[in-house]
Amino acid sequence: MSKELFGNLSLISSIAVILPLFLALWKYRRLQAVQQKLLYLLVTIFIIEAIANVLWLQKENNLPVYNVYSILEFLLIINIYKDALKRLFSKHFFAVLAVAFTLFAIVNMCFIQNIKTFNSNVTTTLSFIVIFLSLSYFYALLQEEIYSPLDKKPLFWINAGFLIYFSSNLILFFINNSMFTKPDEVSHLVWGLHAIVNIILMLFFTIAVWIHPNQR
Repeated sequence: MSKELFGNLSLISSIAVILPLFLALWKYRRLQAVQQKLLYLLVTIFIIEAIANVLWLQKENNLPVYNVYSILEFLLIINIYKDALKRLFSKHFFAVLAVAFTLFAIVNMCFIQNIKTFNSNVTTTLSFIVIFLSLSYFYALLQEEIYSPLDKKPLFWINAGFLIYFSSNLILFFINNSMFTKPDEVSHLVWGLHAIVNIILMLFFTIAVWIHPNQR
């Protein structure tokens, strides 16, 4: 992948959050609870991307921002899932999960992987957990006694987006520090694919915000 194409994809990926974010803000009073929780995630992504891009333009290391974001992202994601999976897991499960992951991320950035480097340990762990929660949600759907169209469920679109994003990037997150330490065509290709998957995720978020959920 050329450097120019990689740059364009990265730019589109960074600003793609604007579409679902502004749509959610426009529809704020009509949002269902899970859509409001998604809005919190979108606002966080927007702020993090803005800070990271400013640092990048100033030729400063923006990885500390993403290291902190990993913790915020995880907490916001489990907040989206906890009500939908309450029949499968107790509130204590999500509380323990939140505390354990946060402590692990802090220990990792302080003692294992420097905060100025890509936190592959944390992002890989996060990916495994979100994939598990995503599959658990699909299982929970199968257990529902009352049928309702999946395309009218915001969490279905959010969940599908998470599954595609984190499963697609799992290997990338794991091997990033060992294989892609310097920019080259291979790293541009891999991170370019990551940008494409992130754009797809934002499109799924847009659908999740746009639809009018069935009221039950």
